[in-house]
Amino acid sequence: MIKSSLRLALFPLVLLLSVFAGTGVRAQNVLTGVITDQETGEPLPFASIYVQETQTGSASNANGEYYVRLGGGVNTVIFQYLGYETLVKRVSSGQRFDVKLNSQALELGTVEIVSGGEDISYSVIRRAIAKADYHLNQVEKYTADVYIKGTGKVNKVGGVINMLAGKEGREEIAESVGRPFTSESTSTVFYERPNKYRQEVKQAYTVGDEQFDASNYIFTTFYQPLIAEQVVSPLHSKAFGYYKFEQLGTFIDQDELVNKIRVTPRSRGEDVFEGTINIVQGDWSIHSLDLTTYKLGFKIDIRQNYAEVEEHTWMPITTTLDVGGSLLGIDFEYHYLSTIGNYDLELNPALTGYVEVIDEKSQPEVAARTAKKSSIADLEEALGNGEAIKRKDLRRLMKTYAKQEREESDEPEVVSDYTFIDSTAVTVSDSAAWAGIRPVPLTAEEIKGYAMADSARVVNSMEQEGGPVDTTKIKRNTTPGKMRSFRRQSADLLPIFNPVQGYVLGGKVTWGNQNKAFGFGVQPSYGFAAKRGYLELDAYFGKSGYRDDQGDAETPRFRLAGGQGLRQFNPSPSIDPWLSAFYNLMTGDNYIRLYEREYLQFEYNRAYSNELGVTAKLSYENRRGVTNNSDQNWFGLDDEEVYAANQPVNNELGRVFGVTDAATIDVGVTWQPGLKYKLVNGNREMIEDSAPTLGLNVRQGVPNLGSTRSDFTELQASYEHRFDVGRKGKVQFLARAGAFLNDGFVDFADFRHFEGSEITFVAADPLRSYRLLPYYAESTSQEYAEVYAHYQFRKFLLTQITKLNLFGLREDLFVNYLYTLTSDNYTELGYSLDKILRVFRVEFVTSWRDGRYEDFGVRVGVATSISDL
Repeated sequence: MIKSSLRLALFPLVLLLSVFAGTGVRAQNVLTGVITDQETGEPLPFASIYVQETQTGSASNANGEYYVRLGGGVNTVIFQYLGYETLVKRVSSGQRFDVKLNSQALELGTVEIVSGGEDISYSVIRRAIAKADYHLNQVEKYTADVYIKGTGKVNKVGGVINMLAGKEGREEIAESVGRPFTSESTSTVFYERPNKYRQEVKQAYTVGDEQFDASNYIFTTFYQPLIAEQVVSPLHSKAFGYYKFEQLGTFIDQDELVNKIRVTPRSRGEDVFEGTINIVQGDWSIHSLDLTTYKLGFKIDIRQNYAEVEEHTWMPITTTLDVGGSLLGIDFEYHYLSTIGNYDLELNPALTGYVEVIDEKSQPEVAARTAKKSSIADLEEALGNGEAIKRKDLRRLMKTYAKQEREESDEPEVVSDYTFIDSTAVTVSDSAAWAGIRPVPLTAEEIKGYAMADSARVVNSMEQEGGPVDTTKIKRNTTPGKMRSFRRQSADLLPIFNPVQGYVLGGKVTWGNQNKAFGFGVQPSYGFAAKRGYLELDAYFGKSGYRDDQGDAETPRFRLAGGQGLRQFNPSPSIDPWLSAFYNLMTGDNYIRLYEREYLQFEYNRAYSNELGVTAKLSYENRRGVTNNSDQNWFGLDDEEVYAANQPVNNELGRVFGVTDAATIDVGVTWQPGLKYKLVNGNREMIEDSAPTLGLNVRQGVPNLGSTRSDFTELQASYEHRFDVGRKGKVQFLARAGAFLNDGFVDFADFRHFEGSEITFVAADPLRSYRLLPYYAESTSQEYAEVYAHYQFRKFLLTQITKLNLFGLREDLFVNYLYTLTSDNYTELGYSLDKILRVFRVEFVTSWRDGRYEDFGVRVGVATSISDL
């Protein structure tokens, strides 16, 4: 009660201080006012304001209010808003100036219509695409100040999430729904061509929790082929395959003719934009844009305004981003505003400020009169002389420059270099201090929200320290010290049942120190039907290591394991143990096949780099066959029914009755030639799927080691690649082939096994498993070849329905092939609905042998790429 009263008493005071700070700190050389529509008087939110002399950008707030700092003397202030005429105002001192903007008057037919009836927009876009690389390389380096403000909230959490959350979780959800999030930050950004980008945060202030990362959209350029690494830019080199364009008209902005072009995706859905983009005639640069895309069912609106910071050099000054939608019953909305100012540019001396581009298709006569320039030297001379250059020649020149830079680079595989620095960031403790920092004024509602947060902070401080605090105090974060050791502990239950052991009591407990890379695990189990227990132990230590010491490998350098336990014949394993227990107890079906072993195993892993890795495994197994000891079933088996025997059935051997002891040595090498990287804070991070993976593996059986009989040599080679076909589809391909060069004696446990499936629910990776192949039927000790080819469509049949596509549904076609001496060219053809509710996958599969139909089945599993979420 005392706390509530204290908050109520302090709230008016803090609110008054916030309002005063938010409105009265700019008494000197500051221009203020409100930007409205000339006809309606409605405020224009997030309009762009740019001061030419200081190269400072700002924006109006949600109510159209603005303020902008001026330089000394006379200042040229430019007011811009998409769809409205630009206003240029000359001012010499701080004052109030209310801006009224007129709707933009578009002129049709200002630019000559292309012969043949093609819309003029295609000629404009072709030249803009041709100059995209030019604009990317036009600036050698720059620094600028960036202000970012984000607001948002969770509007609703659906019933299913609430149901799964439990009582305490529902209480936390109820508190979070409707609670606003607000953040502000100022940064200095440093860019150096071609791909180095550094952001240094100067101040930051946050109220609430953010659930959306806007940086991929705010810190981007539409001259890049992909936005946020996934969405196709309208200026992508293959944009005409994704978009249709239409010239809406032209308008004059500060003596520049600007083309207003509608962008329409040829196939609506994720990873494409729709809206308008405005292109400056002659410079063929972006003037402004208003585009919409969709991701995970969310609608993302992005608007950008550019200014001519240097002659013929247009740079973004304001970006707004609005995100809204729902995912799995969670509905939220976020709004972001970014302003960029104080540009300090250094232009690329190899590129002049203005290059006229000739479009061969729409200007055939001009192109014919232009002298042919066959060599790069001729093109460079023409560029230096300011001559007109054909569109294709300009693109050829820019590609040559890019190739030369890659060859000269020490690390040509690095495609981006991004550094984020906030160790010296100043955290401003209250909104009043921010009044002297932010370039965009707060609205009354925002002031109220900040005041409430500040009042709570004052109360908490008084309660903790026994007195009031200085609300304008700024604290500086210290550089974080050395990371403490991280201890990882986990406990996992074993499947509760299998026919060999009956009901099982057991689990695995692990303990590890991640930083020092060592740990151990213990796995005890007891089967009540078999009336015996097992114990397995493993320990690991050391980091696999990279040649450049820029990260940890996924596996430890050394691992030692041993003990007594049960193992599936296929160590992949062939059937998920939990799914097996489910089918045992619910249906009485039994597919799992086990043998008992006493074993000792040593593993060595070494990643010399992300491109090259080596593994080695030495193992010894004292093996024994085991039989079923339980017919327990939750719904009861008939008297004459029992579980299928614990004996694999194989086309080479028939029914397998026993196992023998074995010692094996397994050595493998993987190589990813041409792997690409990005640098993040100085650390190299590989770009997934940027290169194929080649593998070579040798497995050797060692006879006469104790009681071992294993005597064989297996050689296997593999090729795997996952890549995008533009933005229209994804390809996943895996091929493996091998042979037993020496097969003196190969125990069935050492055969080459393949992932099969005889159950509806599957957990295996679709790219490494057959969907209808009986377990162990085609396991072999001879030569073999397996191929998996999957293609995921962006749009195919059901995904032509836009709502289903936007909800994430994808369709796949796949072919799986297996060759062994007994397989009769086993082939599977399948169609799947992937990412159902973002989580599930349903497959419809047929199997064939020597071209003759064999079987049909339906398989249900987990979506192939939940990581896309």
